[in-house]
Amino acid sequence: MTLIELKNIGLKIAGKQVVESVSLQIKRGKITTLIGPNGGGKTSLARIILDLIQPTTGKVLRMQKMRLGYMPQKLTIEKSIPISARDFVGTVDHKLAKRLNVEKVLDEQIHTISGGQLQKILFLRALAGEPDLIVLDEPTQYLDVAGIHDFYQIIEEVRKERRCTILLISHDLHLVMQKTDLVFCVNRHICCHGHPDDINQHPEYLSLFGVYQHHHNHRH
Repeated sequence: MTLIELKNIGLKIAGKQVVESVSLQIKRGKITTLIGPNGGGKTSLARIILDLIQPTTGKVLRMQKMRLGYMPQKLTIEKSIPISARDFVGTVDHKLAKRLNVEKVLDEQIHTISGGQLQKILFLRALAGEPDLIVLDEPTQYLDVAGIHDFYQIIEEVRKERRCTILLISHDLHLVMQKTDLVFCVNRHICCHGHPDDINQHPEYLSLFGVYQHHHNHRH
């Protein structure tokens, strides 16, 4: 079943074409990943999917009454506002908090915890409403290599236990390619897409990540 489908999506911001002619589907129960260079439009597509911004052109089809969870790439909380990590999360899944190793910081002020701990608290919050779709934008920043590996394992566990759908935006290519079901390479448009094993040697994928630049010499 398709939860969300983008049909020929285009987006202009301040006169600049951010994404163009993007069509993709997010399937129930799958981990779908958007990869690509900074400024390629990945976060903009995520915000369109979340209905936070409206596309300039194209259509977005969504399953009715779908619950969404969102872990943003960055979150700035005013230090003068007193709020504990527990209050920020809302309904805390203590089993998951223990698995994430953040139980000990739940009663600390959120602006005093480390960047890595904040990432995990944001993940807890994204899951608090039992969402059908969870959008995770660069979820492993501030984590070390061991922490990144463990976090992706937790994402897989959550997907299996809750039977939810996950959309990842990431630069952690090696681990993401191991953990995802479907990859879309995005650089303003969809350069290539498919199962990780199928696109590892795709010319557009190699162009995008071999030297981390994309050449517009292909046909659409």
